[in-house]
Amino acid sequence: MLARQIAIGFGIAVIFPLLVYYGVSSFHPAPRMADFVANTAAFNAAAKEFSRILIYVATLLGIVAILIGSYMRLNSIGTGLIFGGIIAVALGYANHWAFLDDWLRFVSLLAGFAILLFVGYRQFAVTPAVAGGQS
Repeated sequence: MLARQIAIGFGIAVIFPLLVYYGVSSFHPAPRMADFVANTAAFNAAAKEFSRILIYVATLLGIVAILIGSYMRLNSIGTGLIFGGIIAVALGYANHWAFLDDWLRFVSLLAGFAILLFVGYRQFAVTPAVAGGQS
């Protein structure tokens, strides 16, 4: 049973980021270098535009997946959504990282770190037991 839970969680973690990427590509296709052989500046502009859209969608859906995963009672699905959300956000940033200013990198990483701390605290915080009805 544990192996099935791990497999489901891993599957969600792998498929979710691909779903985000190809969902964005379906509505705003990624540029192909072959289409811009004579004009690399146009390719760079198209790549920047695609990566900008991808980072917005991947970040939004990734954060939503992390938050939903943190509230799931089924560990395999919740863990898969958390990992999938983290990977989706990371892949979104990987494509657009070169175009971001340092301050935006810092602020966005700080926000992601804060969300993971919130989820981790919410998941693993131990509430003290009230001993024998004493206050």
